[in-house]
Amino acid sequence: MNTKILYKSLVVILALMMTHSDAMCQTQMKTENAQQAKVNYTSFTVNEEKQKIMIDWSTDNKVATNYFEIQRSIDGTNFKTIALVMGPDPKQANCDCYEGFDKLSNIKHKYFYRLKHVGTDGEVVLSETKMLAIK
Repeated sequence: MNTKILYKSLVVILALMMTHSDAMCQTQMKTENAQQAKVNYTSFTVNEEKQKIMIDWSTDNKVATNYFEIQRSIDGTNFKTIALVMGPDPKQANCDCYEGFDKLSNIKHKYFYRLKHVGTDGEVVLSETKMLAIK
């Protein structure tokens, strides 16, 4: 076999291997970056207002959101979903701001709230827990 043809074949094979390796590396980097992208809450408040418990929060809008669940607990451990929030508050332009509420009970008790973010990729991220004591 001619040495020049063999050399050119080897160069083509190496170039293909390097291209394939770069594509795999880029795919892996994109996957790792996507896995690292989590919702970042810029605010999260729970307040008693007008016979309701208002739950307000905002995010930095860097993660694609499918929906949020507002979850409540009376012991801080066992949470139940009390509301779904499908999108940001349309009254607050230029803000990735959300709100929901819980009916105020006549029972004086401590309530715990957290948010469950469900991304468009199905990834679930829980927020910190907030406590509100009804007096």
